[in-house]
Amino acid sequence: MRHAPMGRPEGSYGQENARAGSIDRGHLLLVGAGPGLGLAIAHRFAAGGYRVTLVARDTDRLAELARRLDDTGAEVNTVEADASSPEDLRVRMTELYGDEGAPGVVIYNAVLGAPDQLLSSTVTHLQEAYAVDVIGAIVVAQEAAPAMRAAGFGTIIVTGGGFADHPIPALATVSLGKAALRSAATMLGADLGPDGIRVATLTIAGQIMAGTAFDPVRIAERYWQIIQMNDPWQAEFRFTGE
Repeated sequence: MRHAPMGRPEGSYGQENARAGSIDRGHLLLVGAGPGLGLAIAHRFAAGGYRVTLVARDTDRLAELARRLDDTGAEVNTVEADASSPEDLRVRMTELYGDEGAPGVVIYNAVLGAPDQLLSSTVTHLQEAYAVDVIGAIVVAQEAAPAMRAAGFGTIIVTGGGFADHPIPALATVSLGKAALRSAATMLGADLGPDGIRVATLTIAGQIMAGTAFDPVRIAERYWQIIQMNDPWQAEFRFTGE
């Protein structure tokens, strides 16, 4: 198994991926890798034979997550990037999707999930939350799209939540973010579908907790099932604990 941190590119960015690399159907990009659902998703796909690239902003966390995938025997790469900084995230994604064998499957799982309320949130906090919860997913799609279009395939899944259906004032930015993220995914799917690229939201309609119906391992299996399916595709899938 290879744990390979990917280097930071030099030069400018912000163009539409001038040199798109090739796409690998068996390569998963997981943005927002963490010890709960993120690890469960990574483990399911690694065990299923995928190469896995983990993205998070903490180097030590990435190294620990990669070690916890050792038992799968999969190739695991790590990318240090901060989803709250769209410019930083774009740089790293530009590099990744300019290489050969870039991820053909993307799961965007990043979220700024701390309790907050609209009346007491600063503008800075609101902007940071929106950057993580929504803009980051759009940036990743923008950078992956040229290579996926050239290949004629690709799948992008964003992690949605029941807060998009039933917003909670005490979880204000998460509620806003999940609603906006679902809309973004729907529009990206309309834009990219004609090119053979599938985009959808997986809405998790409950609290993620080990040992319950919303155990991360059970949810990770749902991601696996969706990505392995052919038709019929849809803009939103749901996990209700059943």
